[in-house]
This record gives sequence, C-alpha cells and structure tokens, in this order.
Amino acid sequence: MDISGRKITITGAGRALGEALAIVCADLGARPILLGRSVAALANVAGHIEQRTGHRPPFRRCDLADPASVAEAADALQRDHPDLDILVNSGATWIGGPLEALTDAEIAAMIDSMLTGTMALTRRLLPVLRARPHADIHTVVSMHGLQYARLLGSSLPFRVAKAGQDAFVQGLTEELAGTRVRVTSVYPGFIEDISPLDPAWSASRADDAMLSDREVVEAILFALQMPPNVTIRSLVIERTKSDFLR
Repeated sequence: MDISGRKITITGAGRALGEALAIVCADLGARPILLGRSVAALANVAGHIEQRTGHRPPFRRCDLADPASVAEAADALQRDHPDLDILVNSGATWIGGPLEALTDAEIAAMIDSMLTGTMALTRRLLPVLRARPHADIHTVVSMHGLQYARLLGSSLPFRVAKAGQDAFVQGLTEELAGTRVRVTSVYPGFIEDISPLDPAWSASRADDAMLSDREVVEAILFALQMPPNVTIRSLVIERTKSDFLR
C-alpha cells in the first residue's frame, strides 16, 4: 500500500531514527506530523523536510514521560488531524549504567517514556485511527524487548521498558484483531545513527557493519506498505554478525 498522501505521526521525530523515518516518509509523499521533546529539534527536522519537499510538516512538543504533555499533544492531533492514518511509536529515553547507579527519576523517565507514555498516546489516538478506512500502529521496540536477548551494556530499566512494549504490542494486536487497524512492530539490534541528509545514508556497508537507521526505516516501511489484507506483525532485524546470539 502506497504511503503517499497518508498522514503519519511519529514520536521521537526530533532525532535519530524518528528523524530519519520522518524525512524518508516525506520524500515518499506521506504527510508527517512530528512529535518530540525538543521543539527546536523538531523545527530543525521540519525545515529539512520543507527544503526537500516544499512542504513544512506540523510539529508539536510531546514528552512521553509527562502525562500532561501526552494528553495535550493527543488532544491537538484529534482536533487538527482527524484524517491521521499511521501512528509510529519511536520515542524513548535511554540512560545507561548499572541499576544501583541510576536515580529513581531516571528509572521513571525510561519506563514512562517507553511504556506509560506510549500506551497513553496510543489509547488517546485509537478513536481517530479506528475511524479511518485503513490505519496502522507501528511500535519500534528493540531486541532488548525479546526474552532471549542479552543485556549487553543496556540499562536494566531500558530492558524492562522494552519488554513491556513487547507485551503492549502483543496485547494490542489481540484487542484490535478484526478491525481496520493493523498493529506492527520492529525489533532492531544496536543502531548506528545515520541521517538521510548524510552521504553515508546511501553508501555501501561492510559485511560486519552495525545496523543503521536506514535498514530500520526500510523495515518499518516494508511493514507499512503491505496491502490492506496483509499484516507483518513483527520484524526482528540485526546485523548478520549477531550481537545477541553469542
């Protein structure tokens, strides 16, 4: 299914994977709506998209760790964009280090941004998405959300939050079975941040190279561009020289 003309809102769109996805979707003719914590970062991404496409996408602050911010962003989307077709849950807070080195506030920020905030935003946008002829909810989880994956330097709260996202995706799939809303997800391994604005985006990569944002964006688009009668429930994507199966 062509995403041209479809309206897609992306959390975490001010940087890294969310930014890359927003730019590529705009290049393909989709109409992105950018959500993120930093208005300045979102404005910068919107400017790049405007330079490439001639259209400046709307953007709005949405701090997934702040319930009031999530509610405000969702209310605005419901009011201003009743034709929203796709929600991509990409926003996350990451803080490394052992559990005993983290503060309670840091732990709460990770859990809230990836789990509580993602669920709250999705819940609030469900009525809009359910009213569309075809709609998608796509969540970027992580291989850290899979039971067999090793911690590998990630913090324990991040692992817990991603496992919660995995459970959320599976449960939401059951709840929306038989509706016109597809639920899909991608489970990437470690990602090297590369922007579509950089020459490295289109460069060939070595056999043992890390994943980049490009491969993950392509995986997301593969799922979203399936015809309406097909759902790619989940994709696990990592480099061939696996970091997680040793």
